[in-house]
Amino acid sequence: MPTTSSPPTCSPPAIPHPTTAPVPPGRGIHRRSAWPPAPTGHRPTPPPARSSSDEPDRPHRRPHRGARHRQPRGPARPRSRPGVRRRRAGHRPPPGAPHAMSAPTSPATAAAQKLSQHPRFLRVWASQSAGAVADQILPVAFALYAVQRGAGAGTIAVILAGRAIALVVCLLAGGILADRVSRPRILFTADLMRTAIVLGTLLALDDLPLAALGIVTALSGVAESLSRPAMRSLIPALLPAGLLERGNALMSAVQRSATLLGALAGAAIVTAIGIHAALGLAALLFATGALAVLGVRDVAAGDRPRTSVLADAAAGIATVRRRPWVAAVMAAVAVQLFAGTAPSLTLLPLIAADRLGGELAYGLVLAAAAAGALPAIALAGRWRPRRPGTVSMLALTTYAALPASLAFALPLPVTALCFALGGFVVEIYFISWLSALQREIPAEVLGKTLALDQLSAFALLPVGYALTGPAVAAFGIQPTLVAAAALTAAASAVTLLVPGVSTFSDPARAHAAGAPAGGADRSG
Repeated sequence: MPTTSSPPTCSPPAIPHPTTAPVPPGRGIHRRSAWPPAPTGHRPTPPPARSSSDEPDRPHRRPHRGARHRQPRGPARPRSRPGVRRRRAGHRPPPGAPHAMSAPTSPATAAAQKLSQHPRFLRVWASQSAGAVADQILPVAFALYAVQRGAGAGTIAVILAGRAIALVVCLLAGGILADRVSRPRILFTADLMRTAIVLGTLLALDDLPLAALGIVTALSGVAESLSRPAMRSLIPALLPAGLLERGNALMSAVQRSATLLGALAGAAIVTAIGIHAALGLAALLFATGALAVLGVRDVAAGDRPRTSVLADAAAGIATVRRRPWVAAVMAAVAVQLFAGTAPSLTLLPLIAADRLGGELAYGLVLAAAAAGALPAIALAGRWRPRRPGTVSMLALTTYAALPASLAFALPLPVTALCFALGGFVVEIYFISWLSALQREIPAEVLGKTLALDQLSAFALLPVGYALTGPAVAAFGIQPTLVAAAALTAAASAVTLLVPGVSTFSDPARAHAAGAPAGGADRSG
């Protein structure tokens, strides 16, 4: 039965390559053979198209990939395949042009994968960098100044506790404010407040008693309680979801680097020049941070609903209560700061002066903690463990190395190494935890939830400062630090018994997805 050619409008004729022999029906192109070019001025006649009855079960095979765009050498050229634009002789695409067969890349998609394409985030990052250095200079300078004037553990605890008390009292208010007011404006105001506080302290320092420095740290803590929730809730508004871990890691990296620099600078300046120079540098850095964030626009500032302050606080508390895994981690971190941080920071200046080498040793140990955080930031910014909660909470058990290293007469390098380990595990936990909250918590209550997270973390810290002195007087330094290390390790391990902690997500959602949820649904 003769075959009938299909109309050209329905099935375009297949044009064989000039160097390829005609293809028998039902056969693809497998090898090349000589085919003389057509005479000048004559267009080659295409072979008739195959009918569907020739070979209904075999799909049409495309020509060899290497021969797709090759042209004959004679003056006559066959017609191009439909839909393929023929390249002129000697014409090359401009540099950087996409390949003809490659899919176009959206500029917005490419930019979204680079932090350098988000200038508002970079300005906030620069502002927080300057403030982080100044934040670390203040406690180091005040603690060393108190030791120089003969203060004991009780006085140092009062000075350091002022900041913690202010954070406990004001963090929730800062979180509520972050969900109601432009967050860059909050950051600017907080840095401006701290600039004025430090300048006032610098002018009146010679007339202030040591206990009054606790008031200074408390006032600085009030400004910090405003900036912390605003900064952390602002990051999701400045970056796409795919860059949250990287943005949080970069923010933590610069803060830890600034902590390292601030601890060393504070100890060196107080030892070599005096506390007045250290306070002057801190005031200058706070002012620089305020100027860096000036003019940054919060795109979500006008879209947030207006509710009462009590309703905002209740919404944040209800958000945490609906997620037991969030409450469990908050409680564990509170115990860790109570048992691990408060005794270690209170007794470190005294132990450094007694057996580690003096004031510079104090700054070196604090700098080691910040230096240990840097490789953790690089790791946590790219590592995506299947169970981030398990990794984070098991890592936090080794935070007990801080009080344990001070409980025994370890040399300075070993003590610094233990503090570096503490900084490492804290960042492994913190970046995973913060990214999980930013994904799992609805945007309208994120600022309040982050404020509650900070509030719960610092809730027991003033109590730890207050109890360290009496505990040392009653039991001695070594028993107090050993008990603190044991409590620190146990607090993290126990949280893994709570459902959802192992994945840092709601267990029902993670089970439905078949893997730990990344937070695709952020319903309240």
